[in-house]
Amino acid sequence: MEKTMNTSYQIKRNDGFTLMELLIVMAIMSILTIIVTGALASSSRRGRDSRRKNDLQSIATALESYYNDKGHYPNGQGGVMAGCGMLDEQLCNWGLDFKDSKGTLYMVFLPKDPTIDQGLYQYYYKSNSGLDFQLYGKLENTQDQGDGVNQGGYQGTNCGPNPSSTVLCTYVVTSSNLKLAPTPTSGG
Repeated sequence: MEKTMNTSYQIKRNDGFTLMELLIVMAIMSILTIIVTGALASSSRRGRDSRRKNDLQSIATALESYYNDKGHYPNGQGGVMAGCGMLDEQLCNWGLDFKDSKGTLYMVFLPKDPTIDQGLYQYYYKSNSGLDFQLYGKLENTQDQGDGVNQGGYQGTNCGPNPSSTVLCTYVVTSSNLKLAPTPTSGG
């Protein structure tokens, strides 16, 4: 007698994921996305702040060359250098070249802040003698303490995109003969 196998029970194959497994995977992916996004945003802010510091230092180096040629730093007007063009008194616009009346090129490109909504770089000619200057910028990382020499919270110096802005500068580079003591900042 031939034995017939009853096929009443079959082995069930699980061809998909359960709802619980899908929810767990989605939760893990969400957590990883949040962590990676936060790390990238923080890294981008640090990169832009590093660029701001390097930009201001490059401008300061160009200003030292200007001083070596002329015996004084350029005048300033409304946060902008006035050492370009005819008689070295035209404004040197951020984003353009820094060239004097004799055609001497001090910078091919006078850098601008990487994000306009963050603020603008500011140039201040500190005295009638023409012997010192200050360059200001606004860092995104308010906890950045800089190198302790050229940095501090400079309350009252407007780094905003217009005169009525309330964006205060947080970083300064000065002429080689002038060192400022940092002023305390109120966090934020």
